[in-house]
Amino acid sequence: MKTLAFGKCIQATGGRRVRALAFEERSMLPVSAACVVASNVRETLGALFGETVTLKLFEPTIPQPAAWNAIVRDARVYCVRAAHVDATVIVRPEDACALAAAAFGEPPRRDAVLSVMERTVLERTVRAIATQFGPICGAGTHDVSALCAPDLRALRTFFELAIERPVRARIGIALSRDPIPECQSGVALDDLLDLSMELAVQIDGGVHAASTMCALEPGALLPLPAGPLRGTLQLAGRPLATGECGVVGRYYALAVGRTPTGRDEPV
Repeated sequence: MKTLAFGKCIQATGGRRVRALAFEERSMLPVSAACVVASNVRETLGALFGETVTLKLFEPTIPQPAAWNAIVRDARVYCVRAAHVDATVIVRPEDACALAAAAFGEPPRRDAVLSVMERTVLERTVRAIATQFGPICGAGTHDVSALCAPDLRALRTFFELAIERPVRARIGIALSRDPIPECQSGVALDDLLDLSMELAVQIDGGVHAASTMCALEPGALLPLPAGPLRGTLQLAGRPLATGECGVVGRYYALAVGRTPTGRDEPV
């Protein structure tokens, strides 16, 4: 979805600085869904590492094509096949080493070289993380596989989880598309028929001078227009019908003469 945003500042007359308007594409992935994933991933990593994990969530965005090349460069990429939306987990070399070291309870290192055992542990860590992708990928089993060269054209929304403790590392998560909001079942009309609603009738009080309205005081009499009084039946400020106001027995009444559809109704 493209939304209106402000571009770079430009110099205007009189020394003022204004920003040019432009449209930019923004992710429609709800931040709340990403927050749920981040919270669940934190708990999962805490169980794997055997200690408390703290992390930050970076807001979902839609990178430019050139940015995708920088994001996946030299990174370990894992594809997560899900029921509704496919995801891609991106772990850069130094972050992969930090995560592997944390899994073994070792001090973090940045040599960017993993042993066979460390690669296996990293993949298992990614699989554990992928089980928490339900809020963004849909419920169900998620199949995880390593990729050598991801298809950048299949990547759209991207956000990062920045781990701060026990190691400093980042985990990138890319989605094939923004999740489509699920349709909720509507309320049947029969379920509303027994509800009570408060109605109001607005009467046409005619035309009066502003001086007359300013001079109104409690007890003053305001003459109404001659002839039948017309009223508008309203519900929560919205007109439902119009008609003639009068009295039936001991009650004030409105004889409905027209509805908002424009049809003349029997009085």
